[in-house]
Amino acid sequence: KLPPRMLPYPHHFVTPNNIDIDLRVHNYDLQRKLTSIVSTLLNGNTPKNWFNTTKRRLINQYKHEQAELGLTKEEVAKQVQTQLNTEYAERAFETIENSDEIERLSPGLGRLLVSHARSIIIMKSVVQKLTDDLEKHLKTTREQLIREHPIKSKIHRWIERKLFEERINYIHQHEWDAHQLSIDQCKTLGNQQAAYFIQRDFTFRKDHESILRLNLKSPVEPIRTIHCGRSIWFPKNWIVERTYPLPTERIPTLFAKHTYASDEEEKRRRLIQSDPDAQYNLRRKITYATTTRYPFWRWKLFALRTYCWLSNAIYTLCLVIPFASPVSFRALLSPKPFRPNYELNRNDLKLHEDPHSKTQTFVSRLVALWNHVRHSRQKFEQTPDRGFLGKNIQRMFNRFWNYVAKGFIGTVAICVIYPASCAILSTGSFILGVLSPIWMPILTLLFHILQILIYDASSAGEYGRKIFCLINIFITDFLLCGIIQPILVLIALIASPITSLLLVIYALLHRCTRGLYDKILYQLIVKRFARIPAHDGFLARRIAGPGLAAQYFYQVSSPEVLAALESLIEQNELKVYRSYIEQILMKPVDEYRRFFNAAFEPFSAQVQIINSQSVYSQMNDVVNEHTRSLRTTIEKRNDLLRVHHGSQHNRIRLTETDLTAVLIEGTQLVEKWYPQRILSYLNKDEMEKFWNDYDLEQNDWFGLTSKLLQELFCRDFLTPLEQTDVCYSLQVDHLTLSKYAHMIHSANLHDDLDVVTSVYLPEGSYTIHCPSFNQGIFDPNERVLDISTNYSEKRRVKSHGRVYRFFNRKANYFKHANNLSKFVDYTSITCRFSIPIRLPDIIYVNVIIFNRDNNNSITTTSIKNISLQDILQLIEYNKKFYNEPMLPKYSPGILSPTTMNNMTNDDIVMINATLDNDDEPLDHSIAVLDEKLL
Repeated sequence: KLPPRMLPYPHHFVTPNNIDIDLRVHNYDLQRKLTSIVSTLLNGNTPKNWFNTTKRRLINQYKHEQAELGLTKEEVAKQVQTQLNTEYAERAFETIENSDEIERLSPGLGRLLVSHARSIIIMKSVVQKLTDDLEKHLKTTREQLIREHPIKSKIHRWIERKLFEERINYIHQHEWDAHQLSIDQCKTLGNQQAAYFIQRDFTFRKDHESILRLNLKSPVEPIRTIHCGRSIWFPKNWIVERTYPLPTERIPTLFAKHTYASDEEEKRRRLIQSDPDAQYNLRRKITYATTTRYPFWRWKLFALRTYCWLSNAIYTLCLVIPFASPVSFRALLSPKPFRPNYELNRNDLKLHEDPHSKTQTFVSRLVALWNHVRHSRQKFEQTPDRGFLGKNIQRMFNRFWNYVAKGFIGTVAICVIYPASCAILSTGSFILGVLSPIWMPILTLLFHILQILIYDASSAGEYGRKIFCLINIFITDFLLCGIIQPILVLIALIASPITSLLLVIYALLHRCTRGLYDKILYQLIVKRFARIPAHDGFLARRIAGPGLAAQYFYQVSSPEVLAALESLIEQNELKVYRSYIEQILMKPVDEYRRFFNAAFEPFSAQVQIINSQSVYSQMNDVVNEHTRSLRTTIEKRNDLLRVHHGSQHNRIRLTETDLTAVLIEGTQLVEKWYPQRILSYLNKDEMEKFWNDYDLEQNDWFGLTSKLLQELFCRDFLTPLEQTDVCYSLQVDHLTLSKYAHMIHSANLHDDLDVVTSVYLPEGSYTIHCPSFNQGIFDPNERVLDISTNYSEKRRVKSHGRVYRFFNRKANYFKHANNLSKFVDYTSITCRFSIPIRLPDIIYVNVIIFNRDNNNSITTTSIKNISLQDILQLIEYNKKFYNEPMLPKYSPGILSPTTMNNMTNDDIVMINATLDNDDEPLDHSIAVLDEKLL
């Protein structure tokens, strides 16, 4: 059965300036379908080698501009990363815009998605640019402060306060730059819809928001609200209320043990069946609230607290303890256990006795005691006679323990102690409850006095520190700041010049005597008898020399580097060779396994190693033996070829001439051995992966040589030694190095600009990450960046020292921060800006206001005569026809008439409703779309 026709809701609009507005991307169902489609498109969008190829192209492009523009490596890497992300996003946008699957889902949806995503990227780039400009401005301001105030700038609190003030001033001056720049860039790209809504948000926040906040907020807002609660004495007065769905509604309190009229029962049954998802709550307390808004609020709190505590004391001492506790008169006189507490049953919405509150009485305790004795005796008699002494002897001890120790003594204790306890405690409690109107106000007053003296839990912040408020006022404000501080200032006024003069005299005397002492000691002892020590001692220690310089390097010869490079090439060859031979060895086993599994798969059989006599087991043993032999042989050779890295390995360098020669001859070695001995074992996919892992173009032997040298030594090995570098030569005497020395001498050295550039600017020095794509930018319902609501709490700068902060828990801040708006965080560049702009509420309010005030006649389906309550009732009726809720739980509440009247009404004109014919029923997807947009 089809559901009743849903009310149509328009998704296409046109503004008075003829700007088309399309809001299909706000549909939650459509977004859910788009998520999987977009994810599939993006996964197959980029070729495998696109990242490395594009990165190298951009690095080479910006590398030539680095020297011309004076850019640092970090700035070049940042520009390359930005351009890389941009090109990746453009590829993704082109794929989405040309997708036939998205076009079949809804015509023109691909262009709409790309348009929305571009607007999000523009807004994020604007925020990032403004944030960078702010940081640069603060950095310039800090440098200026240090230059103009070299002494005061060393005070951390002073310079932080100045920077905070400058941050506030800068953001005040550029408060609306995020909106204006986003609007201009969106219009430049032709994205009129995004520019329109940013303009709407800009107009509202600049012209209307402050006025609305001023009109809607209370004139004075309390700093703190304090709650006090009192218990409801009788269960019949307990409050049962429905808390969901809103608004909260109170329902009559009924007890399950009572019988009610049939119409009352039927009314309660209909209430339960009307909304199975409703939530109910049982309140046993009434809560009162008082604020710190008005003067003498502490006296009001004292009166409220006295009333609540007095009510709770009378309830506990005169009702609970004498009549509902385990030591009450009821527990003493009642023959059966009772349950004084009740709980709300969700099935019938009645109060049932709480089984956990079962209270034993005097009689029930005696019965329970002798029942326990009887069960203990029965258990003993039913147990087989397998004990150490036998049952005849154990029976005497068992009877004594049960009848005398537990039964008789327990009965005497219950009959003597329990009645006396009930009588004394209940009577005393009742007397205290009757006298509570006398002693409770005194107790409350003492509690407030102790709060002021020790810990003020009800403080509204007027004393700053909650602990020892009186000490804070008397000692800190009166004694320290009022008396001792002026006296110390007068003393310092006299003592400071005298102390400064004495310090100057001491410094002059110390300088003269120390210089004379050093001169005499050097001429008489050090100059005649001292020598360079072999190690540090108590008389002298080494401060410079081999191994002590902060920046020093070890210079090696070119033949040694070539020998190490060739050993690394051979290690890589052995690694590839081992992998290739292992695949050949495992091929018979794999083919046997595939054949067996394919043949016996209909019988649910798989090949397994059961015993050592099977063919498969013997094949595995032979292959494993050959594999172990291969790995052992290769590992022995690797041990001879391996270059062991030490702690000083990253300090090895070459001169510019030697490094150029090594790169030339090393490139020839790599070009000679890699194609024949390594790459010949790889297939096409493995070959592509090989070059991509090294981040190189195919057959880039010079780049591969550079990568191998960096892998062999360190990342900065390609940076040559300069004349100013401290270096120590390392020599290796070996006969086999003559071949490499001959290669170096025969190298064709020339002024190759590419070689020099590669030496000084290796690509590995740039940190570039693979571009990623956040699919959330396609969903306007997902928050990318919210308006900063920090309200300047976390960035305020303390202007007092440790002693003052000890006596003031909440640090005081400078006046400028205290005067900040409570609703605007002027410490953040996003104090007025959010990404994306929230649209559904704006659209809905504008449509209703326009149709109400302008009597719109061009709408195909007008909703001017349909109230919001009618829409909600229709959606509630249609809930049973759908598997998911018609209204989302996070849907905004109904706007008040005051808010709606303050909205402008000349912004949007509806065109193109969802239906061309009002009598034609909507299909399922459009029905869900309509209510979710609402």
